[in-house]
Amino acid sequence: MTRPLVSIVAPVYNEEAIIGEFVSRLQAVADGLRDRYDFEIILVDDGSADASLARLKELARQEPRLRVLELRRNYGQTAALQAGFDAARGEILLSLDSDLQHFPEDIPQFLDTLEQGYEVVCGWRHRRAEGIVRRWPSRVANVLLRALSGVDIHDFGTTFRAYRAELVKELRLLGDFHRYIPALARQAGGRITEIPIRNVVRPAGQSSYGLGRTVGVSLDLVLLYFLMRYMDRPLRAFGQLALLAATVGATILGAFPWSLIAYAVAAFVGQPKRGAASALSRSTSREESRERVRNLDLRMQAIETYVTSSNSQLAREIEELR
Repeated sequence: MTRPLVSIVAPVYNEEAIIGEFVSRLQAVADGLRDRYDFEIILVDDGSADASLARLKELARQEPRLRVLELRRNYGQTAALQAGFDAARGEILLSLDSDLQHFPEDIPQFLDTLEQGYEVVCGWRHRRAEGIVRRWPSRVANVLLRALSGVDIHDFGTTFRAYRAELVKELRLLGDFHRYIPALARQAGGRITEIPIRNVVRPAGQSSYGLGRTVGVSLDLVLLYFLMRYMDRPLRAFGQLALLAATVGATILGAFPWSLIAYAVAAFVGQPKRGAASALSRSTSREESRERVRNLDLRMQAIETYVTSSNSQLAREIEELR
């Protein structure tokens, strides 16, 4: 009986000090499951500045299941994962970090849960080892993502996940979109669940993917909202913006003629009044008043004509927009 092939994918960035232990622990897990699965290990060097790449190549010569991908520069965690997913040959893909904050020994739990009929199994760092400065922004982001995506999981940030290959290979990851794979998978109709995992402070080195990416993640949230709401009907998004702009413009255009009327009336009413003696002393004052009234009537008629024409044109434009 042919065993399913599991592709383990992990980005590597400046992990020279611990990459040997990481590979050793992956080998032990793969050996323990060899009766049920075949394994390939794909480690993607994300432009490391230390000797990580040389160490990876040395390990690959010793372990035939290990494949090393080299990126020309540091593209980021999402790009490294995408490269690994593209190169993976397995029916099941499993991603995790190579900094030993994730426990390779939790892999059997992911595979057991995936076999229950799910397309995506997400890890949940229910007892996070990081300090409050990292935990609280992550908690806020998780709340926003649950509300936005409708995916009821606790931890969108971790990369420790297992996937059915036919689903995840349909996705294209942009920006920092590795965080949003559960949301994209739900959009594609995948069944998603989560399991608690262990999490510790990295034993060596410094995190390469810290709070400095917060702005980029925020912008990616806007893009994710657009993709989830309007991926199959993008014109609706622009149509709603156009309708809003038309409504604002119509309001301004409709109010302008009435502002002219109010100004004309105020100007007429505000003319200085003459005393009775002065009015009687001028033989032409009454005729001037009549002339002023006639001029005002003509102005009012012109303004009413303009308002009527503008409202008709506005009604036609709104009807065309609909």
